[in-house]
Amino acid sequence: MCDSRTDTKTGLLPVNEVRSLLDVCWKAKTITELMPALPKGMKPRYVHVIDAVWHINEPNGREIGTARVSDVSAFLGVTTPSVTKLVGEMVELGLVVKHMDAADRRAVTLTLTERGLDIRRVYVEEYHAHLSQLLGGLTVEQCETTVRTLTEALRLMQEDAQHRKSM
Repeated sequence: MCDSRTDTKTGLLPVNEVRSLLDVCWKAKTITELMPALPKGMKPRYVHVIDAVWHINEPNGREIGTARVSDVSAFLGVTTPSVTKLVGEMVELGLVVKHMDAADRRAVTLTLTERGLDIRRVYVEEYHAHLSQLLGGLTVEQCETTVRTLTEALRLMQEDAQHRKSM
């Protein structure tokens, strides 16, 4: 497991701890692979987009689409072009409906179809409820620490990748 100390003389995380962190990232990937199989033609990212649209629209009710592609992009922390592409695919699959704003034709909001809501119910609500029981032995603090650690590691590694590209 990770040692909470960084070498104060060098400011470096010990290499064996880097190895442990990368190993647990592979385990995290394996965890996502244990999720229930999706229907044919469904991508795991669709479920993320569905959940984001639901969360953004939820305060106003599911009939009123306030979620825009840029909102979904920000919610998921991914680029707008990638969400635009996913939304286009999801519209074709009957998971999401695009609504044009009468005042601003460029503005598009999103709502979930009944099929989209069904996917969310099964693959988010029901599965998360199952995991809530299964993972009941973990503490909130353990979960929060894991989220903070992996989020920060990702941020640092993405910054490094950008820096290396610009060289």
